[in-house]
Amino acid sequence: MSPLSQSLRKNGLIIAVIGVLFMLTVLPPLHAVARLFLQLAYWPFSNIPEASAAPVGLLLAISGGLTAGIGAAMWALGTHVAPVAPAAAVRVTRIMALTWFCTDSLGSVMTGAPFNAVLNLTFLALMFWAVRGAGQGQTHPA
Repeated sequence: MSPLSQSLRKNGLIIAVIGVLFMLTVLPPLHAVARLFLQLAYWPFSNIPEASAAPVGLLLAISGGLTAGIGAAMWALGTHVAPVAPAAAVRVTRIMALTWFCTDSLGSVMTGAPFNAVLNLTFLALMFWAVRGAGQGQTHPA
């Protein structure tokens, strides 16, 4: 297995697991974890809206599912695409990462949670780290 495939699979798995854990915060025993994340995402304002027009549990489930899906997509790119078309795997990963980052971060800023855009940099780094150096004439850095 190439380093590109390994990196996409590993980082995709990390993102997918975080997505599943985030989704699980809909369970009452884990509400405190969700609240802690929200306090961090709304930093420095720390004014988490008590009421929301949308059901928070559903939004947590959807966002956790989407995050897990992005991770699974990266894993699949590393498993099925990178071995036969590394340049395509790199392009798809970069397009997916930038699309997700821009929309998620803009939405976060628009809802008064700008620090979530900073937190998103962690996921963006995992996505771009997986394909670092690839696509410029290399299959992956040494």
